[in-house]
Formats: sequence, C-alpha cells, structure tokens
Amino acid sequence: MHVSLLAFLVLFSVTSLVGAVEKPFNFNETPGKLPKEVVPTEYAIRIVPNIDNFTFAGSETVKLNVRSPVRQLVFNALELKIKAASVDGKELPLSAIRAGNENELLMFSLPSELAAGDHTLALRFTGKINQQGQGLFYMRYQEQGSGARKVMLGTQFEATDARRFFPCWDEPAFRAHFQLTVVVPENWLAVSNTPVESKQKIAGGKEVRFAPTPPMSSYLNVFVAGELDFIESQVGPTQIRVIATKGKAELGRYALEASAEILKYYNDYFGVPYPLPKLDQIAIPGGFGGAMENWGGITYYEAGLLFDPKNSSARTKQDIYEVIAHEMAHMWFGDLVTMAWWDNLWLNEGFASWMGSKCTAHFNPQWEVWLARDLPRDPARRSGIAKEAAMEGDARSTTHPIQQHVATEAEANSAFDDITYKKGQSFLRMLESFLGEDVFRDGIRRYIAAHGYSNTTTADLWDALSEASKKPIGKIAAGWTQQPGFPIVNVKREVDRKVQLTQERFTVNFKNAPPLLWQIPLTYSLVGEAPATLLMTDRTAALENIPADRALKLNVNGAGNYRVEYDEPLWELLVKAVPKLGIEDRVNLLSDTWALAQAGRAPVSLYFRLVEELPASTDLAEREQTINVLDFMNGLLVGSPEREKFQGYARSLLRPTFETLGWEPKAGEAPTAGSLRASLISTLGDLNDPEIIAGCRERFEKYLAHSASLPPDLRAPVLAVAGRYADEKTWNKLHELGLKTTSIEEKQNYYNALTCATDPNLLKKALAIALTDELPTSRAIFLVSRVARDSGHPEIAWDFAKTNMKALLAKVDAAGANRYAPGLFTFFTDGSRADELKNYAKKNLPPASAPEVAKVVDEIQFRAEFKNRLVSQLPTLIHSGAR
Repeated sequence: MHVSLLAFLVLFSVTSLVGAVEKPFNFNETPGKLPKEVVPTEYAIRIVPNIDNFTFAGSETVKLNVRSPVRQLVFNALELKIKAASVDGKELPLSAIRAGNENELLMFSLPSELAAGDHTLALRFTGKINQQGQGLFYMRYQEQGSGARKVMLGTQFEATDARRFFPCWDEPAFRAHFQLTVVVPENWLAVSNTPVESKQKIAGGKEVRFAPTPPMSSYLNVFVAGELDFIESQVGPTQIRVIATKGKAELGRYALEASAEILKYYNDYFGVPYPLPKLDQIAIPGGFGGAMENWGGITYYEAGLLFDPKNSSARTKQDIYEVIAHEMAHMWFGDLVTMAWWDNLWLNEGFASWMGSKCTAHFNPQWEVWLARDLPRDPARRSGIAKEAAMEGDARSTTHPIQQHVATEAEANSAFDDITYKKGQSFLRMLESFLGEDVFRDGIRRYIAAHGYSNTTTADLWDALSEASKKPIGKIAAGWTQQPGFPIVNVKREVDRKVQLTQERFTVNFKNAPPLLWQIPLTYSLVGEAPATLLMTDRTAALENIPADRALKLNVNGAGNYRVEYDEPLWELLVKAVPKLGIEDRVNLLSDTWALAQAGRAPVSLYFRLVEELPASTDLAEREQTINVLDFMNGLLVGSPEREKFQGYARSLLRPTFETLGWEPKAGEAPTAGSLRASLISTLGDLNDPEIIAGCRERFEKYLAHSASLPPDLRAPVLAVAGRYADEKTWNKLHELGLKTTSIEEKQNYYNALTCATDPNLLKKALAIALTDELPTSRAIFLVSRVARDSGHPEIAWDFAKTNMKALLAKVDAAGANRYAPGLFTFFTDGSRADELKNYAKKNLPPASAPEVAKVVDEIQFRAEFKNRLVSQLPTLIHSGAR
C-alpha cells in the first residue's frame, strides 16, 4: 500500500506517542510501591479520637495472605507513630520498624521468614486530627438556630490519605474487608460505610462498631461523627439517609428525593443492583470543597447537598442534582469496580462525569445539561467543570493524555483535573453517540458483571464494549486516551459536489506541536436534514454529493470532542443558516469560532460577526457562551485605555437579552431564565453598566430591610455587584451578614461579594479573613483566589499570599496542594509574571508542583499575547460592529 511521506510521519508519531497497547488488569503487573507477596484480606480497626488536643489513638488487626515467603512487611503509614506491633501474637521490637515519611512506607523486619499462608498483624498507633481535609480532620461550624460554635470530625482519604488514619496497604488494587470501631461522645452520631453492628456505653462516651465492608480499596473508607441529624427513605432493600449537622437535615429533603430517583435509574442501567444495605449522603461544613464517593457514605461540602426551597437559587438546585448523580455513579464505577492504579483515574472520574450528566439530563431535560456542561460555569477559570475548559487546556503544550503516568502520591493527587474528568466525559459521550445508547449500555453491563469487587484497566472497558458492539473500540479509543490533544477537521469544498476533510492537531500557544492522528467518529448534516456518520481513520477523507448551495454542519449537536474549521464558501452558507440551526449546533459553532480566534486562526471579529447573526433568544447556554467570552476579554483589558470602549460594545451585545428578561421573574418563563438573568446582571455589573449598578444598589438596600424582597436567583449577582462598588460601610455590612448567617449558601454569597471590591483597602480586609477561622479551611483559602480573579487586582492577592503562604497551605487539602500557589498567577496578563512564577517555584515549591507551574506559565504567556492581539483588533471590531 502506498503511503505518502507526510502520512507516514504522522502515523509514526502517533505510534510512538500511543506506545504499547494496555493490558487487562493483572494484580501482579499493577504499578505501585508495595510488594505483591503480601495481601491484606481483613482489617479490624479501632479509633479513639481526642477532641481536646486533636489527636487519636488506634489499634488494628490485619489478616494477611502471604503469597510467598518474606522477611519483611512493607505497607503505608504517614504521620502515625507505632506504639506496638506483633505478627501471629509474637511481639516485634520497635527497633525492627523503619518509617519513612518521604516515601510514606512502614517496613517491618521480621525475626524469621514468614511462610506462605495466612497470618495476623496487630498494631497500636497514634495520629493527629488535621485542620485540612486530609486523613481524619476536624471542622468548626456554627450550629443552625443557636449559632453556637461546634466541632465535628470527618475523613478524606482519596487519593492516598487512608494511611494517615490507620496503617494499611493504601493502593487501589489491594482490596480487603474493613471493620471499623470508634469511640465518640454519647450525644454524637457516628457514620461509616456500613450500618452500625453494635453500640455500648463506655467511660467518656460510647463505642460504635460497624458491620464489615465488602472487599474494597482503602481510600473508600469513611468516618464522620458529630451532633448530627438525618432524614431517611427506602428504595427496595436500600436505606437512604441524608445526614447533616443538627437543625439542617430537613434541608436535605430535595437531595433525599433525588437520591431515590437516581438509585432506581442506576440499578436498571448497570444491570447490577446497588450492593450495600444503606447509602448515606453526608453534608459536612468544611474540610474540602467538593464531594467524595466513599462506598455507602458519600461526603459532600454542605453547599453541594443542602437545598433551601425559600432561599436557594435554581443554579444551586441543578448543581446539587448533578453532583449527587456523579457521586452515586461511582458506587458502581469506582467502588464496585475500581481502577487498578491512578494512571486510570479517568475510569472513575470521566465515567462518573458522563454518567452523572446523562442521568441528570434524563430526569431534567429543561436544564440543557449537555449544553451547560459545555460551558465554563466560572468564566475566568480554565479549571472549571466544563468540556470547553478541558478543550482549552488540552490544546496547550502542557496537556497530558487521559491515561497519564502516575508514579508518586503527589502525582496521584494532581491527576484530578479537567482532562481526567471532562475530556474523559466528552470522549465517552462521543463514543456512545457513535455506538448507539443500547449497544453502549450493553457493554457497560458486561464490564460491571465481569469485574465486580475487582479492579480494571481501560483495556477491560474497551474489551467489554468491543464484545457488545463488534467494533475495534481499543483501536478507535487509543488516540483519544493514550495521546494528548485533540483534532481540528478542516472542511474545504471541491468540484463535483465533493467536500474534502483534513484532520490535524488543534493547538493554542503551542508552536511546532508533534503531529498526531485520531480515529474520529464524525457526524455531519446538511442543515435541515438528518445527520450521517463517518469514522475518519486517516488524515484525509471526503464527503460526496454535497450540493454547492446548501449549508453543511459537522459535529452535529456538538457531541464530538473535536473542532471544525470551514473554508470561506462553506462558512458563508453556514452563517446565513444560523437561524435554522438548533441551539446545540449554535453553541458548538460559537465555541469553535472562539477557539479559532484564540488560536490565531481567525480574527476576533469573526466570532462577533457570528454573535450578531444569532436570532433573538433567551436560551441560557447560547447566551452564556457569549457572556463567558466577554467576561474573559473584559478581564484581559484591566488597566488598558481601550477597556472603556470595549465595555460599551459588550454592553450593547448583552442589554437586549436583559431587556427581554427584565429584573423580575415572570410567570411561565423558561426554567433556565433565572440563571441567565443572574449571569447577565453579574457580567453587566462588571462591564460598568450604570443602570445595573444602580439597580443592584437599590435592591441591596431593600434586601437589608426585608430579605424576601430579593428572589434567590438574584442574590448572588446583586450582592456581588453591590460588593464590587462598595464603600467601607457597605462592605462592613456584607461582612456582618456573612458572620451571622448559618446558611452555607448565604455565607458564600456574602464572602464572595467581599472579594469583588475594587477598592484596594477593602480587598486587603477580605484577604485577612483567609487567616482566621471565620470560614471552613476549604472556603477560607479560596478568598485569596477569588480576589485574584474578581477584583482586577491579582497583584494584591499575590503579595498577600506570598507573605502568608505557610499559613495558607496549612489549610489546603491534598488535591490542591500543588495547585494553590501557581493558581494565584493565572489572572496576570503581564508576561514578566511568568518569569516571576518560575523563580518563585524554583525556590519555594516542591518538584511535584512543576506541571501546575508549567500550565500557569503557559496561561500567562497566552493571555499576554492574546491581549496584544485583541487590543490591535479592537478599533475595527468596535467601530464596525464586527461587520
């Protein structure tokens, strides 16, 4: 077969990058530090916390299966002090134990060889209760109603922090049964993965023993205890509870109903019923800012689980449903079946992101879930929860494959990023669209049935999908999961009703990128006709019989994880046909055109010409795409003389939609109208719209007198605009309200407003709060990030952080440790700040932070370059109205 030199080089490059084909799960060949000769099968753990000095005492008995004779035991522990140890009842001298915090291992030298077979290890140890969400941690909070200051306990073990709670084989492939016993105060409720097996009063409190777990990975253990209430329901044999601090459980009613609905859906979808007798949804007031899929006891930051029908926004309601759907998907994909090693973390997170969105869209079609998920909720951040944010990062030189090499604990914690979650999700959506929903589900059912209570690699998933579809899924998937980046398909009309397609790697701020090749499941249609599909396996392909006078759209409904660039004749036809396109295709076209502008493949005016061709509408996803772009550009232009004229132009684009919606909710308006109204108010306020600013100030004053006067959807944006233009009196009032409220959502609204101020003196007051205990640790540290992002003064945030970095990092959980300091540079547009970050990192940050530093350096350089390009194009853009 004849292959051109270019095609050969492309194929050679792909082969080199993709490397060897991954093998199905094999315990002996799974990566990790721990030897495979000794395998734990059962743990019995007893923990006695000391709340007064934030320490704990523990003991455990571990049944071991020794697969071949050994002279030492090697397992994990971190910041634990071993007090006593024995094997098969024979005491080991403490001198035989070597502990290394640098490699997080314990090594026990044995007096004689331990024969193959079953043995028992017994340990006594002590540890500390942390203030940040690592291992066992404590949370201070205000009790609902009384406002009294209370404390409670929780755990966070993913990725590698179970070893801070008890010595263990803390790698995912070492599955075992765990039985936890804890001692807590008499008036506390204790919660773990399984139901309570027994309780008894003892001196100083009560001892609670939980039933043994099924065989599972160590990081899925959970322990939460405090003055807690709960509400409950039943789905078949499964008890579902929502647990929260005293007085807040009823705010979990919506979550309880959603959990029951989702559980029935997943029981059917996976073909295997939920395997545990109970499922607890636990709202905790601190420690970390997200949620964690502990099997049978999922933990959520309060704002992600509790909904107040009178005071919570529509966006909060949607976010709660989506995070519950994501975490509950893990009960099968992650807990029942667990990735073998952290290089396959996407098997957990990419799948749960896709499944959670699919489930949410099924029950809530009015939310435009797939469209909303294609847009950054947080327009100033590229690490948002969105397909578009993942694609922006994946176009850079600092990206990585979905399946990335993970060698250390720090690398495991850094693997939780947009590529793992959102690129993984996007690829699965594209694959399901290609195979069909029924075939895809059949493959998933085969995978779950074959690997329950075990571990897998990506190869196991592809094998199951290949069996179901009779297609070579592994070959199609390799380019998407084992190499970085994604393609752009160039579309060019030729003679004889033929359209030529050419794929290449799409990049932004990345010169001389290695050429790559993908197998692309393409969808395309003539506007107004049914879509067709094509698997593009080579660098080029062709579409036949495309009429010269008809508009052609690729990536129908935006389900594909690729960009499209049309030649001028095709583009002109498509722009004229924009009013005939559905909302999904309009959003996809906007996103691709904006990406072309970022990459320097098109002028910014091309994007705004498309915006001005859009039909008048109040579709949330379409308008938010434009809002995000305008907000990003407005942030780039801080301090530029051109900013005022740009803001006038941006206001002219957004005002018509706001005028249509108005300030007040209307009977019968779309379910997404409240969220769009909030986004418009927030962005127009940032764009210095005098009417919006005056309207927010007026509504804020009325809100102070009567809080019910301001609809829940408007509270966050009105408070933010009031805070942005606040004098000291207004700022102090916002702070006072934030201190008083026990509602996490209200508290977030008030403190977020404090960080929006443009007055440098008020910003310094906001930053100082990060060092206090006014807010949970996970919220306090992000006050600094929000000042950097929202105030227009990232330099003030960085100066504060640089001076107080040690105290701030003491509040950061494991997942954020390597990202926190570099992330504060993200919002600079001065190229010299990239050098400043590199110098700071060299002197102050650990080697594990290097990938995050590189990402932010790239982002600063991109922003500086794009800002210069934008400024040069603005006069033409503004004077011509983008035409």
